[in-house]
Amino acid sequence: MILPVFRAKARQTDSARIDVLLIQPMPMRSLSQSVIARSLIVILLFSVLTPILLYDEKVVEEKELDELEELDILSASGRAKANHYLTKGGGSGFEYASVMAGFGNGNIVAGDFGGTTSYVATFGLHSISPTSPYHTACAQQLGRYCEFFLGSVDHSNGYSFVNDVGAGMGGEAVIGGFYSGSVQFGIQSITSQAGDGYLAKTDPFGNFMWAHSHATTGTNNNTSSVDAVELDMNGDIIIAGAFNGNTDFGGTIISASSPSLYVAKYDGNNGQLIWVMDGGTGSTGILDLHVSMTGEIIVGGYAQNAITFGQQLYSNAGLVDSFILELDTNGVVVSLDGYGVPNEQVIIFSIAEDMTGNLYLAGGFGGTLQGPGWSLSASQGNLDAFLIMEPPSGNGWAESGGSSSNDSFSDVALLSSGEVIVTTTISSTFTAGTLTATPTGGGDILLGGIDSTGVWSWLDTTGSSGDETGRALSVNMSDIVTVAGGFDGTVTKGTYSVSSAGQFNVLLWAFDPVTKQDMDNDGIPDVNDNCPSDSNPTQANTDFDSEGDACDSDDDNDGLTDNFPDNCPRGGAYNWTSTQDTANPSASTDWDNDGCKDDTEDLDDDNDLIEDTNDMCPWTEYNPPRPTWVSNQTTDVDGDGCRDSDEDLDDDGDSIDDVMDDCPTIAGDSTLGEQGCIDQDGDGWSDSFDDCPTQAGNSTLGGKNACPDTDADGWADVDDAFPNEISQWADSDGDGFGDNSQGVSADDCPSMAGTSTQDRLGCFDADEDGYSDADPSWTTEDGADAFANEPSQWSDYDEDGFGDNWANMSWTDRSTMWPGEYHADAVGQDFCPTNSGTSTEGGFLGCPDSDDDGWYDTIDDLPQESTQWIDSDGDGYGDDAEGNEPDACPSIAGNSTEINFGCLDSDGDGYADADDIFENEKSQWNDTDADGYGDNPNGITPDACPTSDWKFEGKSNIDRLGCPDSDVDGISNPDSEWTIDMGADACPNTYGNSSNDRVGCYDADGDGWSNPTADWTI
Repeated sequence: MILPVFRAKARQTDSARIDVLLIQPMPMRSLSQSVIARSLIVILLFSVLTPILLYDEKVVEEKELDELEELDILSASGRAKANHYLTKGGGSGFEYASVMAGFGNGNIVAGDFGGTTSYVATFGLHSISPTSPYHTACAQQLGRYCEFFLGSVDHSNGYSFVNDVGAGMGGEAVIGGFYSGSVQFGIQSITSQAGDGYLAKTDPFGNFMWAHSHATTGTNNNTSSVDAVELDMNGDIIIAGAFNGNTDFGGTIISASSPSLYVAKYDGNNGQLIWVMDGGTGSTGILDLHVSMTGEIIVGGYAQNAITFGQQLYSNAGLVDSFILELDTNGVVVSLDGYGVPNEQVIIFSIAEDMTGNLYLAGGFGGTLQGPGWSLSASQGNLDAFLIMEPPSGNGWAESGGSSSNDSFSDVALLSSGEVIVTTTISSTFTAGTLTATPTGGGDILLGGIDSTGVWSWLDTTGSSGDETGRALSVNMSDIVTVAGGFDGTVTKGTYSVSSAGQFNVLLWAFDPVTKQDMDNDGIPDVNDNCPSDSNPTQANTDFDSEGDACDSDDDNDGLTDNFPDNCPRGGAYNWTSTQDTANPSASTDWDNDGCKDDTEDLDDDNDLIEDTNDMCPWTEYNPPRPTWVSNQTTDVDGDGCRDSDEDLDDDGDSIDDVMDDCPTIAGDSTLGEQGCIDQDGDGWSDSFDDCPTQAGNSTLGGKNACPDTDADGWADVDDAFPNEISQWADSDGDGFGDNSQGVSADDCPSMAGTSTQDRLGCFDADEDGYSDADPSWTTEDGADAFANEPSQWSDYDEDGFGDNWANMSWTDRSTMWPGEYHADAVGQDFCPTNSGTSTEGGFLGCPDSDDDGWYDTIDDLPQESTQWIDSDGDGYGDDAEGNEPDACPSIAGNSTEINFGCLDSDGDGYADADDIFENEKSQWNDTDADGYGDNPNGITPDACPTSDWKFEGKSNIDRLGCPDSDVDGISNPDSEWTIDMGADACPNTYGNSSNDRVGCYDADGDGWSNPTADWTI
């Protein structure tokens, strides 16, 4: 059975396409990592099943395709923009471009439809209605389309697939592939029973000129396929493919009992076979074909076993090897070689050749692949993509790239610059050299550029959220690259977007690879980069010349090279000339020769580190080429830009010339103590003479100079007890009154703290009433406090011990001439402040009190009696019972003066009638022994014995009155004070009446003489 290996100029790589066919009815619907990870061996083996799988799929669906969008222009500097576009084609089904061939500035694109015959696919202004469930179509880039199909007009009995397309120089298309049933190409129909290869050619307008079928006879396993198509410089067609059985190649039949490979050449005008040769029997297949400008034919394929072509043998090194077969223009084998890695796979999907004969091979490999001068190792995934440059002789080079999935390049294209373009489809981050690309959807088309030395120069992707597949590359005469494939969703490149109308649509993206090249990796394509070899991402170009600042030796074109260095190489003035005029420095354009234009760029014309706005000497002289003097604390003390050694007469810039300046290197404005020195506080005194250098002041006394002196008394506030009073500065006792006796509020007691404020200031004031306490030098007469411990009183005009201040509001009518003042809390207020007194009672303090009884004389009824002051009845005796001569009858005026005073005394003897036994006898008032005789010896009938108990002994009334008279004879008994001799009763116990011899003896005869007794005889 012939192996119908699907390939293209994009040479279907590809694991992605074949694996997907196992899941979807048409190729490349999904690029999931699990699918891509399948081995290449399985891929190749399954590729033979593709036609069968597609044929068996019975998907019937109404499909509509959007009209192909107008070509979107993608700009590229210096290129014809008409060749740059992003466009699509297809409908609501599943379509993609699998192969493409270029001619001049155009392309022939071919691909397959999948599904039903019930829809219309639109490409630009042309539409195609598939006439078979599986239908192949081709189209020119410029909008001219052709179609071919199987079977009669209704195409009901066949299907076809395109494997490759070639383009003639005039735009004619040659298509080869696989078909089954009947397919009609224009007016020509071909028929196959089991499935054969076909070859057909159109004119430049899409009209089929002829078609051939490689009819194979035998069993259903005997088939053929056209897998690669190419045209030589004469327009003849070279094809290669697979067959099994007896196959007619157009008059020449070749038989093969097992799957084999062939290469054939046809006349490009009439399609007649020129020659055919075969070989490569076994598990093999054709993947690409290339014809050199001199007609040599290079065929690439794969082999799982040793193969032979002519006399040449190639033996496998690995599981799957790639072989390179070279034939001359007559089909004679020139060489057979290959690439293989033990136990690994090496597959070459695309071949290209440059003008010098260097061969470029693109594909995928596993393990370590080696060649003359190079070695590659698949380090990203199981299979990595590779590109090999194989020169006619000597060493070549090789580059690889890959992701965590299986990767291989599906096509390679060459530019006239020597750059190589490759494409593939990625589903995870792809690394190539130092570059990486990450897909944004399920799968992205990857494009990469490799320079002529084998170094990766750029990577780019379609970068959409859907799926895209890149199958084929083409380069036109302007080096514009077109990639063909398929997509779903929306693809956006730059400002242009296309969106699929169905499950999968054809995608064409043409771009200028120059816009991708970025030698210096600054994000600016080399074609647009004003410094392609030097990173210049902003494209800064100060002087607007052909070179950007990154590579321009004189960015601003001022005559000074940037590395002189030019201190203002860019971003400012440009296209001017740096000049220095020593005769007139202000006329210079660049006095310090630093490359900065003085009038617009240079803020420091003499480069002394002082900006011109602050530079008093903006053009300081120097020795060429550039100023070396800079302003610093040593060379330019005041930082004014004038060199101290020769320019500056005032080095410290304090407006005092150095010759007059006591501190010539230290700026200062002092005028006192020292001139021109630092005066931090600005009081005129230099800090060295200023005891308070950070506080302005004018003090001169007390050992502190130039300190703050608020009251200007010469004393620093810090030492001035009265900083706001010029006449005072000291307060020895700290009582708030100044020591200066001539000053304001002078302290009258400077050595003793005090609070007095009235009579004297600052003296001791015990009661703190403002009046100082008296002392030897200051008495109350001088004004001292008469009441040192009573804060409500301080004055005692009459010096009687009672204060002149009053609190009794009723006294407000008192004479205004009186001393004292109203004081709400006044105590001991003097009722008679001008009249000294001792009165303390009745609320009348300090008034005259003659008897010192506390009562004011004026209200004292008895002003001379200190124990009495009230005499209610006015009889001269006081009412106080405890006082002297208290009035025993205070409510009744009386004249008694004895015992009970002030009571009624009828006889005027001084004793109250109530007390007077003899109330009518003025000379007697008391009768102690109640014998009727008054006790007063000087009164009438005075009692000689006033205390005798007469009630028991009687009372005498003759010799004496009221004495004991035992015998009651009237003569008193004798006693120590009254003897018989003195006239006492000589016979006291015997009643008698004698009076001559003896007194009081019995005188019987009454003659005066007593009767004799035993002790008294005759």
